Amino acid sequence: MTFHPSRTQALAPDTRRSTVVVGLRATRSGSEHPLEATGRRWVIGSSASCDLVIDDPYVSSTHCTLERRAGGALLVRDRGSRNGTHVDGNPVEGAELRVGSYLQLGRTTLVAVAAPGASHTRAIELLRGHDPGLRATVAQALRAAQTDCNLLIVGETGTGKDLLARIVHEGSRRSQGNFVPVNCGGIPRELVGSELFGHEKGSFTGAHAERDGYFVEAHGGTLFLDELGELPLELQPHLLRALETRHVRRVGGTHERAVDVRIIAATNRLDGLGTEASRIRVDLYHRLATVVLVMPPLRERMGDLIELVEIMLRENAPEHGAKRVTEEAWAALLGYTWPGNVRELRHAVERAVTLGGAELTPADFFPEMRFGRTLPGARDREQPLVPYQAIMRGAMEQALVTHGTIRAAASHLGMAKSTFAERAKAWGLLPRPRNPALLRVLKK
Repeated sequence: MTFHPSRTQALAPDTRRSTVVVGLRATRSGSEHPLEATGRRWVIGSSASCDLVIDDPYVSSTHCTLERRAGGALLVRDRGSRNGTHVDGNPVEGAELRVGSYLQLGRTTLVAVAAPGASHTRAIELLRGHDPGLRATVAQALRAAQTDCNLLIVGETGTGKDLLARIVHEGSRRSQGNFVPVNCGGIPRELVGSELFGHEKGSFTGAHAERDGYFVEAHGGTLFLDELGELPLELQPHLLRALETRHVRRVGGTHERAVDVRIIAATNRLDGLGTEASRIRVDLYHRLATVVLVMPPLRERMGDLIELVEIMLRENAPEHGAKRVTEEAWAALLGYTWPGNVRELRHAVERAVTLGGAELTPADFFPEMRFGRTLPGARDREQPLVPYQAIMRGAMEQALVTHGTIRAAASHLGMAKSTFAERAKAWGLLPRPRNPALLRVLKK
């Protein structure tokens, strides 16, 4: 089997490497911390000996490091911190920090900024691929961005839900406001109220000063609640009330404060979504799911894989040189199911270019193959792709219940009516009324 990587669709010039992060700006105070172009490494933490000192009791003494790569790219590495290092709401051990990305350390959020006048790489330019399903989701996100309705993004881990949320924010009237990503799974249960709504000084042990929560921080902008299914069920009513009233009250406070916030939530907890069996309360789900956006898994858009790998290779070329992927390696990449999706693919490519030679073999991408072991997760084309189908089926079923007809449900999900009808019929979502006239009404 012969692969022709050069036959993929043409892309706009890649600007990711051309825009260099030159500083970090604190979202709360607005203070900026410059990162000189000549510097190579910075230590960030609460210790006075760090290059960048963060006054935050939830930041470790040596929390993370920033390293300048050849070509100007900036790599952030966690240093075994107590509360973890997050980039755009995702916990990371090591990741590239791009212009516009949000670096979260404890309760402190820093946004990566470029030099004045430098072009900003938008999220829509970073979400690569020409798969029709992916582009339909992006098109629907851009339409939803023109309104202030709440959004729920569903999809497996690593599919790019955070990028889709940023696309909505950047395409909205709130684009000049803050985009505040929150990893709900990373908030300790006892601090959920404080993190979301803020607290008064002395309201609990450790509350040494008053603090605004994420809702206030996102005032005038967008609050992205990532991995919402990780938020404890008994605490979700507090979030629901804030969504309904658009007012928040600090823990220990007596007065409410109005907030103007657009909410985007995301989850990979798909089981029973929209029912009592879900990890997200039904009333909260309905409040958030004004529009449901479905991010397809990589295995459902394998036509994009060669294009994605080529882009990643070009991004790494300034540091590691040009690399060629052998036909055997292309076959292995295309024959794998990628349960970690694009995030797993990026890690595999970075591992290959770091450790491999000029020609990348299957073992460079999948180290277990060096020991003669069978590649786990090899594609079985006879197996149903259950996770993605579960997401889509659940969203379609809910749309039918809410909107009543195929036409209205398909329009809500941004799908062609014929496609919706075919899938609904195949998955048994359509009732079988005995009255032919009733069936004609349903299909309108």
